[in-house]
Amino acid sequence: MIKDAVQSHAESETASQNSILGHFFHPLSASRVSILRNLPLRKRIILTLLFMFSLFLLLETVSDSVVRYNALSKQKEATSHLAFQVNGYVLHHFTDAANFIAQSQETVNVLSRIKDADNSRLIEELNMAKGILDVSVIYILDRQGTVVCSSSDANGKTLTGVNYRFRPFVSQALTGRSAQYAGLGVITNERGLYFSEPVFADRGKTPLGVVVIKIPLDSIDSYVSSLDSYDALLLSPDGIVFSSTRPEWLYRAALPLNDEQRSTLVASRQFSDRSLAPLPFMLDSELFRHEGLRYSAQFEPIDLPGWRIATLRPLPYPLVLMFIMGLVVFFAGLLMMIWFLHAYKEELLTEELRLGRERNRRAEDSRTATLQELETILAASLVGILLVRNGRITSMNDKLCSILGYSATEIRGAEVRTFFPSRRSFRRFVRTYARQLARQDLENLEYILRRKDGTLISCSLSGRAIDPDNLSRGVVWVVEDIRGRKKAEQELEQARSAAVMASRAKSEFLANMSHEIRTPMNGIIGLTELLLTQESDAGRQDNLTLILSSARRLLKIINDILEFSRNESEQLSLEFAPFPLRTLLREVCGGLSLQAKNKGVELNLFIDEQIPDILVGDEMRLAQVLSNLIGNGLKFTAQGSVTVRASLQNATGIEETRILFEVIDTGIGIDPGQQEAIFEAFVQADSSHSRRYGGTGLGLPISRRIVQLMGGDIRVESESGKGARFWFAVPFSREDIHDGGSGPAVPALPVASQETFLHGHVLLAEDDFINTTLATTLLEQMGLTVIAVGNGRDAVEAWRSNSFSCILMDLQMPVLDGYDAVDRIRKEEKELGGHVPIIALTACAMDGDRERCLTAGMDEYIAKPVGRGELYLLLRKYITAHGAVLSEHFQCE
Repeated sequence: MIKDAVQSHAESETASQNSILGHFFHPLSASRVSILRNLPLRKRIILTLLFMFSLFLLLETVSDSVVRYNALSKQKEATSHLAFQVNGYVLHHFTDAANFIAQSQETVNVLSRIKDADNSRLIEELNMAKGILDVSVIYILDRQGTVVCSSSDANGKTLTGVNYRFRPFVSQALTGRSAQYAGLGVITNERGLYFSEPVFADRGKTPLGVVVIKIPLDSIDSYVSSLDSYDALLLSPDGIVFSSTRPEWLYRAALPLNDEQRSTLVASRQFSDRSLAPLPFMLDSELFRHEGLRYSAQFEPIDLPGWRIATLRPLPYPLVLMFIMGLVVFFAGLLMMIWFLHAYKEELLTEELRLGRERNRRAEDSRTATLQELETILAASLVGILLVRNGRITSMNDKLCSILGYSATEIRGAEVRTFFPSRRSFRRFVRTYARQLARQDLENLEYILRRKDGTLISCSLSGRAIDPDNLSRGVVWVVEDIRGRKKAEQELEQARSAAVMASRAKSEFLANMSHEIRTPMNGIIGLTELLLTQESDAGRQDNLTLILSSARRLLKIINDILEFSRNESEQLSLEFAPFPLRTLLREVCGGLSLQAKNKGVELNLFIDEQIPDILVGDEMRLAQVLSNLIGNGLKFTAQGSVTVRASLQNATGIEETRILFEVIDTGIGIDPGQQEAIFEAFVQADSSHSRRYGGTGLGLPISRRIVQLMGGDIRVESESGKGARFWFAVPFSREDIHDGGSGPAVPALPVASQETFLHGHVLLAEDDFINTTLATTLLEQMGLTVIAVGNGRDAVEAWRSNSFSCILMDLQMPVLDGYDAVDRIRKEEKELGGHVPIIALTACAMDGDRERCLTAGMDEYIAKPVGRGELYLLLRKYITAHGAVLSEHFQCE
């Protein structure tokens, strides 16, 4: 940006000079001035048009408002008059009539049971009142809401005996309050207004009963229809039309109703079973549109609680008046524009002179402002900036002086080569970059410069030529001191190296720990198993079993700690290979079935038939997770069952399947507040569990990490005392082959139960005396002849002088380790021919040890501690195969 500013400064000076000269000498300068002067006129015309248009809109709005106001005033007056008529001639009239009948002594006597109910005299009076008032019916109800006397209809029938206590106007009057109610008759299903009055005895406070007058709605319909220019409606509190000049609007909703409100109204039977569909318009505002026309609505409440009279009338726009207003505004605007044009021509001559002087002043101000901006930018810059012409510095900023340690006076005019470490360095810089400047900018060149005090500093240089075709015009350079950045890079590299060394040391420590612990553990477990096969005393057998169980628990704890260390250092990895899932599940459950049997817990396995036979994934890691979860279930379940379930969750694609694994137990359960804590390292749901059940609290954290690497996560559902359900779902690739051997796996049997002994010579390379003794005893029990050596060099010599069916090779031995020994044997086999099976028998059990052994030329790998059954099956495989090769070799000879 700074380089661009310098270049633009030079161009702006040239442009300013050209514009001043062009004003006097350029033949088109007058037309340009004319164009500039037309700009205010266009603005005036636009503003005039906007003003006239706004005035037109204002006048149209005012005229429409005046017309609308007059119409609404008249409509309001008509609506108020209609409400007055309904109140005075209908509501008040019949309210007074009902009150008169309620105070009648004959009515009080009947309700007080002084006279018989439904007596002829009272019926005659009610029929007379009905005729005089021209109402539908008049009846009297007792305190229970049952009609005790009623006027008769045209057929002489009465309502006596009918109970109306459920009607709102009856229940309200029985509380001592007058009521007015509009609705459809229960029996007649006709519209009517009900006026009810409570009947009191002398000075009584509790009503004896109720007098009800029902009038037909014809009287209100006549008032509603009396308006000539309006549509009128009688609206209930919920907006239901009960009377209207248009019959099709009856029983329809003029206000928005939700489903709950509509259901409540229908259930009340106020309007019988009408659907109460909405009108094609809503009366929730004074103005609305209907059938393409604008309508106005006016409302006036009546003395029926919540009820209103509404009047509607079309309210068209005053188009004629609007047209006249538009013509007036148009001609007024036309006169104003003519006046603007005339005034504008008179201003042109004066403005021509003013623009010339203003142009010169602006050019000078622009030049001054540009110089000030450049000076400010250069002074505030965090990098050094200098301009070089013909090998000398012509200008610079203060930051450059600070970087090189010179004053501005010392730098200005100095040769550039002064600041290079040597003349040779300067010449090399010129030869390398001078030609590049003519083609492109130079950016971030790291170079060594010399300060005034003679010290050399690392700098970043960026350069741009003012004119690439003529470098003599000058080159702008940006100089940045990068000593701090260089120091930070060195410190970062040192920190990275230290971290790599620390990680390597930790890995070596873990490998050594694994080896040093597994070596004695192999002896303890192996010798204990050996003693168990030889011991006949039950008490000593129990003690040996306890020793073996404790040793295996200790080995599991050590494995968990080493696994957790690998997890923390992110050394856990997955190995993908085809494997039979059904066989894996049966092997894992089979290995734990004895533990379940000893505890009296039922161990169940269910496998979905839709799961493919062969899947691609990490078989060993999956088995590790399932063993941890099932082992935990057995550990914390005293009675009941542990159920293992595998089901096809979904097929995410043709080549991928997602399997859901569940382990469900009926054990002690986990409190919901502790369910996330159990996935933290060294944490159990209850601190007493570690003392009662044992364990390090590492199994679940390691299992969750493995499942997350597989693309899933472990979840738990549990309540304290109600068991637990652990589950996870992970994707597997599908192998396009059919596994015909999906039946149960064959367990490894003890050596004593095998049908035949092995025959052959085995070379054992092992430097530990206890492990040598143990392995020799096991191998001899299998029927093998054993030669044992203590280092790799003796192993190579023994192989050279004897013929062996198999070699068991330890890796870490004195003199010559197992890797070098195997390397020598394989090299000599390439020259002499033949191939002896070599099995790595080692305590090195870290990730990658197996692959390293196979890469080194070994045929198989088995980690300590070694089970007798596992070792037997492995030896039978290789010794049998080797024997077959030997037999063929002898036959050829």
